[in-house]
Amino acid sequence: MTLRERSLPSDRVRRLGRWFATHGEHPNAVRFGILLLGMAGTDDDSDVLKTLGALWAFSSEAREALARSRTDPCRALFELARQAEGWARVDAVRRLEGASDPEIREWLIREACTGDVLDGYFALTAARVGDLAGVLARGTLDEETLDGAGRILRALTDVDGPGPALTSYDGAARALNGYLLHPTAGGITLRRLWSLLPIDRFLNETRGGASCRGNDEWRRVRHRLAELVADPASRDVVLAGLTAEEPGTRRLAAWAARWMNLPARPALLRGLESEPHDSTLWFLLVDDCPSEDISAVVEAAARLLPLRDLRTGPTTELGLGTEYELDGILDIIVSRLDGHPGHGWELIETALNNRTSRNRRTALRALRGWPTEFVPPAARRILLAAAAREPVPELKAEMEQEARRL
Repeated sequence: MTLRERSLPSDRVRRLGRWFATHGEHPNAVRFGILLLGMAGTDDDSDVLKTLGALWAFSSEAREALARSRTDPCRALFELARQAEGWARVDAVRRLEGASDPEIREWLIREACTGDVLDGYFALTAARVGDLAGVLARGTLDEETLDGAGRILRALTDVDGPGPALTSYDGAARALNGYLLHPTAGGITLRRLWSLLPIDRFLNETRGGASCRGNDEWRRVRHRLAELVADPASRDVVLAGLTAEEPGTRRLAAWAARWMNLPARPALLRGLESEPHDSTLWFLLVDDCPSEDISAVVEAAARLLPLRDLRTGPTTELGLGTEYELDGILDIIVSRLDGHPGHGWELIETALNNRTSRNRRTALRALRGWPTEFVPPAARRILLAAAAREPVPELKAEMEQEARRL
């Protein structure tokens, strides 16, 4: 017999549930408390459930408890969605399917998507419930609404995310048409262009383009979007952003330049002079870097990064977390040096002596990509010394094997 089938006094069940939910020392004890609050809780227990629901470990149980115990469950889930982060936010927003409250629908368009990588998991819910196409059909919209709509459209067309959902949204073509008409009123902005570029990428790549290619309305959208992206004004906005003082603006412009095939490397190198620890700029500089430009990149890295501090000696740490920010930048650069024989030996040597096993593996992979004529004479001795200190047995064996090749 389940607890629900027993005639238990609700006030005592509620008190017991609150105690377990707020004092439980094991996750299952907390979940038991949440279950009891779902059975007997009242609106006064919302704060406890919302606090727990903001944590991924308890988000599913807390959502169910809120839906069962609140007199207005949709409102409770909305309040949870606004304060939750990560997967807990994904769960909460998804549960707003069918909401009719104007405040909730407006929030879904303006604020639900934040630019996080997880937006793609609930962007379709935001578009449907918030009536994205209807909102974008209005004559005038404030910047907050336009920015929010752009983030939804980005998430719906993210080919690197959980799966582009744009073609599952019935109002997709109308929404895109509406969005494309708004940016031209006051001139294209970098933020608006930042939203348009992945949409353009989606419509022109195989999966996205195939589903839209035979439809006249979609063809008009693609044509209009192509015109905006190719407009000289768009190019000027990006090039101006590359020289901006504000790092966030410079990053947006750098990504846009990459997608538009604009020459950005000189501006990125200048940006690193003031922001040498900006991992995004380093990635955009070194990823797919042509051979004729790699020398300037590795020279900048050797000059701007504290290589001596990064030669910490080996540990078994992988290098996860914010305290490994500089180690991560070294990884970004060295992981691309296998395609540039003879360039960046000082960086490879630093990575061989870095505290993260990931960097040491990356350095070894880079060396393996170099023909022996490009490897410095001292490399074999340095690699054997690194192997002698290496605490990861598998990596130690691989270093010794590579030293024999040299």
